Amino acid sequence: MVMEFAFAAAVLCVIVVAYVRGNREPPSNGPLRTEIQARVCFETSLSRVRVLGTGGFGGTHGMWISLRGPKRLTVSTDAFMVSAAQALRDYVFSGRESSIALSQAPSRLVNRDWIVITGQNGGRQVQLAITRDNLPELWQALARTGVAQSGEPGIC
Repeated sequence: MVMEFAFAAAVLCVIVVAYVRGNREPPSNGPLRTEIQARVCFETSLSRVRVLGTGGFGGTHGMWISLRGPKRLTVSTDAFMVSAAQALRDYVFSGRESSIALSQAPSRLVNRDWIVITGQNGGRQVQLAITRDNLPELWQALARTGVAQSGEPGIC
């Protein structure tokens, strides 16, 4: 009887957390997300995505936090979205209101180049670091959206 109650409570908690997380997405991102999905120019999987922590529980301020599970970059003509399905998060950016820079800052033990995206996501300043094997291709796709650029990866 106790185990059944504990299991039911755990299932209910998971449902509530999923609902709350899904509804945390700012409503202002909805129209831009719809536009991106309707006008896809470039789409690819990402090998790694990290978000710069802004504080909260666990003292994450200033720490790069890895997003788990499959991640995708979807680019339209003037906006783009980084999706992390397992984290139930979509980071939606307008190209002209964002910037990209080349950095190795998010790397821990190895030297790896990252594209660091800085922009507004639902009214909050967000910094994401993305990488994969062909970084120049990602850079060029993002640059076509009108982002401000700082540095540029070498063309392989």
